[in-house]
Amino acid sequence: MRRLIPVAVIAVLGLVGANARQQAPAQLPRPPAEPMRIEKVKENLYFIRGPWNTAANDALLHEPGDVAIRVTPDGLIVVDDKFPQHTQDILDKIKTISTLPIKYLLNTHHHADHAGGDANFINLTEIIAHRNVRENMIRNKQAGAPRIVFDNQMSVYLGGVEVTAMHLGRGHTNGDSVIYFADLRTIHAGDLVIDGMPFIDYDNGGSAVEWVKTLDNILKIDFDTLIPGHGRLLTKDDVREQRGQLEKMNAKMTALVKSGAPKEKATAELKAYLKDIGWENTVSTQTFLGRSLNPYYDEIAAAARK
Repeated sequence: MRRLIPVAVIAVLGLVGANARQQAPAQLPRPPAEPMRIEKVKENLYFIRGPWNTAANDALLHEPGDVAIRVTPDGLIVVDDKFPQHTQDILDKIKTISTLPIKYLLNTHHHADHAGGDANFINLTEIIAHRNVRENMIRNKQAGAPRIVFDNQMSVYLGGVEVTAMHLGRGHTNGDSVIYFADLRTIHAGDLVIDGMPFIDYDNGGSAVEWVKTLDNILKIDFDTLIPGHGRLLTKDDVREQRGQLEKMNAKMTALVKSGAPKEKATAELKAYLKDIGWENTVSTQTFLGRSLNPYYDEIAAAARK
């Protein structure tokens, strides 16, 4: 004989089930991974994005550094080269726009998601970077350190085209370069400007205070289009906006330090403040919180005491 369960018990079980469903943590949908692709920026200038994959701590798609390709009649000038495992895919993508040889490769900085491919490209072409890029790569035991370096500015001339690399100050690292395609009014800014909030690599000379000044120097350049370190094409207005956001973040932390807030309280308040400036959920937010936040407090505190 089937046992009957009282209606009251059924009601209670229903409430328990409903509460359990309400209390269960929501699982963020993970977007599908996407392969690497090449896109046109302007005539004879292209950039390679991807491949995209999700990270463990958010539901955003993450990608290694954007690669730029400037086509000239006498060959190609390439900027950055992602991780070493991406070299063949990059070469295959480049061949879809030109079969001319790569004559020069310029690094925006040393991080492996931008310059890891140097280990392979050093055997294919000449790599040029700021002096601190080479020093950082050697110190970090990273393969493919460039053999040609510069201090402040240098240009390569190829097929009637000039491409200039400029070190405009510290920010993401101490070796950041902006690559300027003057005839196209376009720059590749590396991780000095990305489609997300800044990550300050304090282990390799980064500085939030100096970064604002470096962005001011970038804004002095005559450009209308920007290839970022990561993400979609940006504009000069995007750089102005990011400069304002960084300045606000620095001012917020400075105010917290000067109010006497202890480090734990100040960093917690700054973390909450990221929502106010639109940086609470970008591809670099978790990296900043995990690796930059505490040394960021230390930098701002030291500057506030001066």
